[in-house]
Amino acid sequence: MAIAEKLNARIQLMVSRTMNGAQFKSVIGNRIRKERDDLIASGAAAPGYVRRVDGSLGKPEEDVRLHGGSVTYIFSTIAQATNWALTECRNRSPVSSGAFRDSWAVLVNEKIWMKSLAQIPSGSEVWIVNTMPYARKIEVGGQQIRVPPRIVESVRQSLMRRYKRVRALRAFKPLQGGRDARGDPVPYILRSAGIASGISWNKKEGWGRKHAAYVSRRKDRQAGEQMLYPTLILTEKW
Repeated sequence: MAIAEKLNARIQLMVSRTMNGAQFKSVIGNRIRKERDDLIASGAAAPGYVRRVDGSLGKPEEDVRLHGGSVTYIFSTIAQATNWALTECRNRSPVSSGAFRDSWAVLVNEKIWMKSLAQIPSGSEVWIVNTMPYARKIEVGGQQIRVPPRIVESVRQSLMRRYKRVRALRAFKPLQGGRDARGDPVPYILRSAGIASGISWNKKEGWGRKHAAYVSRRKDRQAGEQMLYPTLILTEKW
């Protein structure tokens, strides 16, 4: 089990009879927050969360009903899912020079994310993308490699089974700015028309050929066009 997605804090305290209502609620609120912070500090929960007090959003912990009330933290799973998916993309990558494995990048709300993955805030749209010029060929199975192709799609399927509160999609996206692991500029501009290689792969038979290679007539595969990069898109289900 990954982490507890919900933390139901029901704290029973022995307090002085001389403590007034405001003091009593303050003690309860502080104790609940400590339990929450200890869970985050231990690594069992991500820093991002949504708090519900007696079912309502936005209320402070002190507003919880003293009899039968509840404080629920719904921790962000997007940070944990991103970390897992990025690790899987790297682990499933072909390794020759190591450039492809090292070119996986994370974008949050379409901007490169340079901070710790644990700091990705709730509600973000996360892209995990490989910036190498041949990333699309590897994803669609148009380039023979030593590992199974369609890395983004295989990670997407695994992630959907593992993280029920995360929506995962595969798309081919344009990128703007930056460098890949070899130092070449992103995006890559096609120098000539793309080639439909005709090779294919399946789990049972491995690599084979469906047809002879030919020059693609697709508009987005012509010389001068920007390459579209295979991208794993993650969002949370609330």
